[in-house]
Amino acid sequence: MAGEFDYELAISCGNTSRFKVKSMEKSDFQIVSSISQNEHIAILKNGFIVANNSGKTTIDTIVKTKDGVDRKVTTHVSVRPGGIRVSLNPQTNAIGVGETLRIRTMVSNGVLKSIQYQSTNLNVVSLNADGSYCFVKGISAGTATILVCVNVGGRWSEEQVEIAVNPPREDTLPIDCPVDASNYNEDDDWQGSRVFFGAFEQDGNLKNGKEPILWRVLDISDDTILLLSEYGLICRCYHETYEHVTWETSDIRKWLNETFLDVSFTKSEANAIGDTWLKTKGSHLYNNAGGADTRDKVFLLPKSAVVNPRYGFMKSFHKKSQTRMLQITEYALNEGGYRGKNGNTCWWLRSPGITNQYASYVLTEGRVTGAYFSGRRNDAIRPAIRIKRSQIMFGDKISVGTSSYPTIIVKDF
Repeated sequence: MAGEFDYELAISCGNTSRFKVKSMEKSDFQIVSSISQNEHIAILKNGFIVANNSGKTTIDTIVKTKDGVDRKVTTHVSVRPGGIRVSLNPQTNAIGVGETLRIRTMVSNGVLKSIQYQSTNLNVVSLNADGSYCFVKGISAGTATILVCVNVGGRWSEEQVEIAVNPPREDTLPIDCPVDASNYNEDDDWQGSRVFFGAFEQDGNLKNGKEPILWRVLDISDDTILLLSEYGLICRCYHETYEHVTWETSDIRKWLNETFLDVSFTKSEANAIGDTWLKTKGSHLYNNAGGADTRDKVFLLPKSAVVNPRYGFMKSFHKKSQTRMLQITEYALNEGGYRGKNGNTCWWLRSPGITNQYASYVLTEGRVTGAYFSGRRNDAIRPAIRIKRSQIMFGDKISVGTSSYPTIIVKDF
């Protein structure tokens, strides 16, 4: 057999290279046969050297030239395994409990034959592999090493990814407790967060449906959020008849926890409102009782709450205070509500007045009194509720004039 050609070929696993003969064009020869010393590593097929797995082999090929001479071509093939690249999304090695990151493994200059993801601490993270991806979820605080074991071109390699799982993060609330009013004067207005929750007719146009209720955030605890309606939503008597009455036996308590609750909230929203145990103190000044303790979803504030600086109200009962002034809705006005010369209205509290035929009351200029008969005045109802934090989240904001406030959304369980 005339002549012999030796070639060196370096190629990455998974790639191909056209078979060549020195000083000859492709049309100058025809492949007659070829033998690879190790077909597992590389072979000659359809005019191309195909790199199957990493390693070295020799391929002997017989070609027939244009003049009819058979020549032997020896190709020394070195197959490189290729490399891998591991990336994280998001690009961080620290996550919180309940959070997830994604590991992606890519191959450069090679063929991915198989991949395995393993954790050194399954008490800290859980793994969910999906092809070249692995989703890592934080289970508990601690550290874990993720082993990325990859077969590239028949050769195993390993990468390690260190993951730190931080303790559960505190809920980030878009709201705060009110500004403390301890040093307020009568012209200082209430300052704090507001939210939308539930719906009640307010603009007086029954054809366009109910409007979202705007609430003041009075207090935030670990479990609940105390809310007070921003406006007087409707005007009603505290109690319809002239008789001894307490919050427990009042008509307004019944209306709030039946009619108002049903009209203003969906079933899931009502379930997110907690049952609040209420103790309504009697009046030491007038020596009358506050009645039995109750458990209610919707209630009126007591006298003590509207002079509590922690809720954003000025201290004094007897002084005027912008923090306690209230406006009513157009619907409440159309339904017979009262609007004073200053544009404000009076609103009921649940505490007893000078006798148990009377109830406490906030005047249009923000003073607090107990000298109004519970069935005589048809004045504003300003509901209060406690929301369970575990059952809600915060949604998009709704604009009111130049301000916007978040909506409370009940979680789906």
